[in-house]
Amino acid sequence: MINDLRQWALENEIEKKSIDGFWYCFSTYKNDDPSEFREVFGDDFDATQLKIQLKNVALFIDRWDESREYEAISYGFDYAVSYIPIEYKHKKLGVYRMLFKLNGESFDDLFVLD
Repeated sequence: MINDLRQWALENEIEKKSIDGFWYCFSTYKNDDPSEFREVFGDDFDATQLKIQLKNVALFIDRWDESREYEAISYGFDYAVSYIPIEYKHKKLGVYRMLFKLNGESFDDLFVLD
């Protein structure tokens, strides 16, 4: 089962899509909110100190029991999530997550700072 998920991730280029998605969100964040960006990353931001790599890929069964109502968000289909911790100068600042349909298509992402 784990090897199947790993193979699916390789075949669908999940790592590349996730890292590309991170950089897109990061650039947007840096340009759209420069004051918060400086507050989080400092005035002397050094991109070489930003460590970005895929850490996890998880498979989610969206609704285990179709007959129950759930409080949380339900997408109505099973999906996978990639996780990239956002580390700057050896400090974890947050996480970037990209959500994928099982055909490998990304349908959402989250850029969350702690």
